[in-house]
Amino acid sequence: MGVLDNTTITVDAILTKKGRELLAQGDGKFKITKFALADDEIDYGLYDITHPNGSNFYGAAIENMNLLEAVPNQTLAVKYFLTNNTGDGTTGAQMTVTGPGTINTSKSGIFTATTTGYANELYNWTLDSVQYASIVTAGGNQSKATMNKEDSVDYTGTSGNGATSSSSTGTSVTITAKSKGVLGGQDRQVVLIATGVQSGVTTTTTISLVRN
Repeated sequence: MGVLDNTTITVDAILTKKGRELLAQGDGKFKITKFALADDEIDYGLYDITHPNGSNFYGAAIENMNLLEAVPNQTLAVKYFLTNNTGDGTTGAQMTVTGPGTINTSKSGIFTATTTGYANELYNWTLDSVQYASIVTAGGNQSKATMNKEDSVDYTGTSGNGATSSSSTGTSVTITAKSKGVLGGQDRQVVLIATGVQSGVTTTTTISLVRN
């Protein structure tokens, strides 16, 4: 979704590739239950508190910037989400996700997130598609976290024989690539989305699924 004209409220909304897939499947699978706002095209470094014309012109350069149109590729847009929670009250919370950039077929990789100002935060993990990879959960249950002696969070919700899912909650998550046959004889990609439960900060990670 993109704003076409910043002088009037004109919004252009299109479906992502995943949304089009769900719409094509029918049977009521396409349901919009949540939405997020982002400001990818805004360069806040252009806010000029030294503008000679005074405070009414501090944001003039930003207000006159060209706006982006909506794009269907979720990996290229909506990377910088708007949030009303700044973590420590003074600066915006920043999330970092660590994990392998590639996962071989039938193998797994562990991804862990941290957010500045939220030492014990849990995360909602989601895959944009489970066609070629899935999230592993212990016994099919939601991933859980427990406190260790240093008051940080240890992820304890996965096991090698756990069930698979498209979403989970915890400080870490295990992603398993499907078999070479499922990948259809070529390398694939999947997008892992992490959203902080307390901070509301979201980030995406693109994972390559490689034949071996």
